[in-house]
Amino acid sequence: MRKRKYPQMSRVQRFGTEGFFAVPKAVATFLMLASCVSPTASREYLVHNMPEYEKLAATLAPGDIVTLANGDWKNAELIFEAHGTAAKPVTLRAQTKGAVILSGRSNLRLAGEYLVVSGLVFRNGYSADSDLISFRRKQGVVASNSRVTEIVIDNFSQPDPEEGENWIALYGHDNRVDHSHIVGKASRGVTLAVIRDDPQPMPDRHRIDHNYFGHRPPLGSNGGETIRVGTSDLSRSDSKTVIEENYFEECDGEAEIISIKSGGNIIRRNVIVASQGSIVLRHGDGNVVERNVILGKGKPETGGIRIINARHIVRDNYIEGVTGTDFYAAIAIMNGAKNPPLNGYSPVTDTLIERNSIINSAQVAIGAGAGDKRGVSPTRTTFTQNLVVGKDGVSPFTVGTETTGIAFVDNRLSEAPADLSESMSGKPVALARAANGLLYPADVADRSFGAPRDLASVARSEVGVSWYKSAAAKN
Repeated sequence: MRKRKYPQMSRVQRFGTEGFFAVPKAVATFLMLASCVSPTASREYLVHNMPEYEKLAATLAPGDIVTLANGDWKNAELIFEAHGTAAKPVTLRAQTKGAVILSGRSNLRLAGEYLVVSGLVFRNGYSADSDLISFRRKQGVVASNSRVTEIVIDNFSQPDPEEGENWIALYGHDNRVDHSHIVGKASRGVTLAVIRDDPQPMPDRHRIDHNYFGHRPPLGSNGGETIRVGTSDLSRSDSKTVIEENYFEECDGEAEIISIKSGGNIIRRNVIVASQGSIVLRHGDGNVVERNVILGKGKPETGGIRIINARHIVRDNYIEGVTGTDFYAAIAIMNGAKNPPLNGYSPVTDTLIERNSIINSAQVAIGAGAGDKRGVSPTRTTFTQNLVVGKDGVSPFTVGTETTGIAFVDNRLSEAPADLSESMSGKPVALARAANGLLYPADVADRSFGAPRDLASVARSEVGVSWYKSAAAKN
């Protein structure tokens, strides 16, 4: 029997060739007729260059699969616009994962619905547009119910750090970015941004999960977030985006690693390691931050969770070895302004902070940023069942504001904070490291305080891609 050249593909049409398989003319005629009488049948294509791809792109139907041939696709500006269905998405993929390299001035734009992109690598170049991977072809023409998975972006930065771009821009709704390896962004712009509709945004419901976000050097100014959901001008509506089970390592771009500027989002089960910044609830109300593990590793300016605005829940998080203070504190409950503008600081109110572990960290800041411009203290806020163990026998609490609006209830502290001695007392806490690698009270009587013992942080091996071996040296 004659061996097929590409045994992994069942049926492929190739542009610029006589056909994928060598078949008798009678069989070829039958296949052509079958294609004519079954216009809804899914098709697979292997393309080798941009002219082939562009000719094909206008013909895609539900269930079609477009495979980019292995090799270096230099200066490739891919527009992937099609309309699949939930049962029959349209797919754009690499012939071999990791062997299709988009280099030079390249980018990818998606539009339509039920699209899937996988297996591509962006390396040795920089974006040809303001977005490298965009879930939008142009204004108003977006992608929804679509997925980008197992993508690598490795040091694909603009030559001028001030020029910048967003590496991944989520438009539309119900999209997913997952299991991707994203490292080395050295220019201005957000690594992954949720960009919301204007003027009346509806919930986006995106999912960002199981990605590895690697080293990002300090930008030296604002504009270097790793993830940002929304913008201040549209922050009074809900995005309902879920950011879960991602791994952030040495993400030092700026003070906000995850910047939330909308409402109704969930940030859960992420791991942040040795990163100079925090999870920041900058704008928007009703966000949930839960079961995250933040390990400062003693690195300068590592942060935890910063809280602004109303109706948040911050619970079951584990924070260890964070060195930052004030805005970078392990827990920073900010002061707000009276009647602030949309880009200002709304007061903290109706917020629950419970069952968090803050271990060997420099500061828990109550009223961070308090001053003439931010003179409104937190109100109707509860701080309860938290475990706070100071470093070197020193309480990490600092108080810069009136605290009568915060109920400190049933917490376990290793040292009594001087400014909060009427609300909380302290006594030594013996800690032991559990099988999950985290520290917990050794005394059974103290085990109801702090992060739960079943906290299972996502492992480095469970995120990103397994097939990419040319990661940055720091990984």
